[in-house]
Amino acid sequence: MTILAVAAKDLLLLWRDRGALLFVLIVPIAVVGIVATSLSGSGASGVLLPVVNEDGGPVAETLIELLSERIRVVEVDRARAEAMVSRETNAAAALVFPAQLSKRYLGGRPSQLVLLTDPAKGNELSVIRAYLMVVEREAAALADPFSEELLELEERNLTGSRLSTTSVEQNVPGFSVMFVLMAVLFGLAFAIQDEKDQGTIQRLRIAPSPAWQILAGKLLARFAVGVVQLTILLGFGHLAFALPLGPSPAALLAVVLAIVFGLTGFSLLISAFVGSREQIIPLGLTVVMLVCSLGGCWWPLFYEPAWLQNAAHLMPTAWAMDALTNLVSRGRGLQEVAPQIGALMAYGTLCAALGVRLHRL
Repeated sequence: MTILAVAAKDLLLLWRDRGALLFVLIVPIAVVGIVATSLSGSGASGVLLPVVNEDGGPVAETLIELLSERIRVVEVDRARAEAMVSRETNAAAALVFPAQLSKRYLGGRPSQLVLLTDPAKGNELSVIRAYLMVVEREAAALADPFSEELLELEERNLTGSRLSTTSVEQNVPGFSVMFVLMAVLFGLAFAIQDEKDQGTIQRLRIAPSPAWQILAGKLLARFAVGVVQLTILLGFGHLAFALPLGPSPAALLAVVLAIVFGLTGFSLLISAFVGSREQIIPLGLTVVMLVCSLGGCWWPLFYEPAWLQNAAHLMPTAWAMDALTNLVSRGRGLQEVAPQIGALMAYGTLCAALGVRLHRL
């Protein structure tokens, strides 16, 4: 009877704690649903391939038709295709059929197709390469005047100097951002809550200092720790796994500072919703899992459906991963990563201001 009584008492307490029930039942469902939606993406049919058809003949038309059966093909001009790959980055590659392609094939002379790529989208680019190979074989099987011996494919990187990237360039930056967020969020939340419980905050408030200065001091400490942590993690990736860190030390430093600033402000805002020390771990883990999975820390953002990619940029992790991808995988400098740096600084400032207003010290 004692065992049953204790169990009944604990269940009753759990039922009365609506916050605990939320974390036990609702939040896992939300996390699983979001992760499943992210990984499902839109399938191979959602892969976008801009095509520049400078030939207009039967060979190019046959290839376009066969590719359209598998992926999403859009015919555009050369300038638009390059913009979709290099600036808008919503396409992993663009395919150019040169002029006189059909005429040369009919005459048995080889021609060169050009694949304009963004190697930072390595997985999507691999899908495009694979389908190009399949289409070649199918075209030959249809007895089209097209054969593998007459086809040469030249790849040109529009976003950097390398034609391929490695999984390290996704995993090391992604998990580094995640661990920095965890350290800053948990460290800040526990520090504020412990000082509330111990009465330290009340004693500090006696001094002629406004509440925002107390919070700013705590933010500065966590910001410094986060900068050191992210620098060490990226440095370890560089030394242990040859992780590229971009062409500009100034850009790397600016990105590190901006990322930690954005995560620190975000952490202050989240910590304002903590009601007790017991709530920090479940709330913190829930937030970290959601913003890291959606924000591209666990897998590239382009895995996700387009609407989810847009929603992800409501979180600092998506901007952080955009900045690191441009720096690490695309080799871009300070000017090119400036938009992400600006977004992270604005995000951190807004979240910090809201956090100061919501905190009750």
